[in-house]
Amino acid sequence: MPQTWSTREVAPARQFGHWREMICQAFLALTPESELRDGFAGSVTQWPLGALSIARIASQRQRVDRDLDGGGSPPGFYANLQLTGVSTMRQAGRLTVLHPGDVAVVDTTAPFTFGFGDDFRQLSFFVPGRLLRAQVSGPVATATRIPTTSGVGAALRHLLTALPGGSPRLAPHAAALLALALSEPPAAAARRAPRSHARAVADIEEHLTDDDLSPPATARRLEISVRSVHALFAGQPLSYAATVRRLRLDRAARDLRDPARAHLRVADIAADAGFADVTAFHRAFRREFGHSPGRLRP
Repeated sequence: MPQTWSTREVAPARQFGHWREMICQAFLALTPESELRDGFAGSVTQWPLGALSIARIASQRQRVDRDLDGGGSPPGFYANLQLTGVSTMRQAGRLTVLHPGDVAVVDTTAPFTFGFGDDFRQLSFFVPGRLLRAQVSGPVATATRIPTTSGVGAALRHLLTALPGGSPRLAPHAAALLALALSEPPAAAARRAPRSHARAVADIEEHLTDDDLSPPATARRLEISVRSVHALFAGQPLSYAATVRRLRLDRAARDLRDPARAHLRVADIAADAGFADVTAFHRAFRREFGHSPGRLRP
């Protein structure tokens, strides 16, 4: 059964102190710091998966340090999948920046630092050290972004998102995919990833509701320049921005027709499709389909 911790369980004046206790209980000896104190929002839901586990974390901006002693926890690795927001990960002299969809690992037996500049959500997958090292060819590259736009990395990302609330039997497969992804040099994965208009559209579809969906974000994931991203759309019927808008409108239209989502407000469906401004959504919807969103409700 999953276990949930939340700062809402205590009075606002005690919430950051409670957060410190929570993450040590859920993970390992960590020291968070933040200028936010009273009314600090944070929650962790953790699913045990035998010797492995996965946790969903949602919180506000902070810095988290792993103490130097390295004790007080089982030796292993945490693979963090960024869901929303941006974070940094430092360990062993390396620094990586994680955007939504990115994965990287840290070793629990060595110091590390996480930085979160704003509100964020992450999945954190724990794998015992002996289990992961037995499957990785060579040293485990911590604080190094794993490409997740294609191949093993993409399969890993999808499986990690399926673990919360899913079958514990999937966990060893996720650990094996993580080991494969860590065994493959990033340059090799990048060389095999197709850099075509279809691949760029697939990236947009995959990250359609990301707050930072943009040509630079797609360029980073495809490991090409922003100029190259725009070049992929040159001569196509729709530009990058128009493709994003059309795919978001198509998603909203599908949801509006879905009887299972009839209880949601139009504004909720617009937000789920990636529209931050409901007025802009209504305007774009009328321009695209010639009528209001409400006409599609069942």
